[in-house]
Amino acid sequence: MDKKQASLTYTHKELVATILTPVKLFSDVYDETNSYLTNALWDTGAMVSVISPEIVSKLNLDIVDAIQITGINGESLAGVAIVSIYFPNDAVIEDVRVAICNMSPENEMIIGMDVITQMDIAITNGGSQTQFSFAIPPFKNRIDFTKRDALQS
Repeated sequence: MDKKQASLTYTHKELVATILTPVKLFSDVYDETNSYLTNALWDTGAMVSVISPEIVSKLNLDIVDAIQITGINGESLAGVAIVSIYFPNDAVIEDVRVAICNMSPENEMIIGMDVITQMDIAITNGGSQTQFSFAIPPFKNRIDFTKRDALQS
């Protein structure tokens, strides 16, 4: 059975350097009492999604594995936990293996390509405003900006 399409758009009144959206994290997607609301940074340069040790503590997550990660500060070994991610458009991605790393308090999660590849995203900057839109699951047809450009010529 196909999942129902869930889309959401965020429009900023100016150009922004980072894409942050609210997400709710669950240790178990069906346990509303054990959830945590935070901002997530969308990072197409990250292969895996990341959460802070504080989230691990607040959700009482088990460390299920360890992986070697490479970031701006070099290589390190990071613990791995499993979370489910609830997006404001009522879409849920369950059982995401996330690395555990120290992060900024402004965003305690990074959404990496392991999650982004399960959806379609678009970032546009027309009119000096940044717009970020995403849909889960991905549409069957892909976006092709060259076709849109041809229509406007």
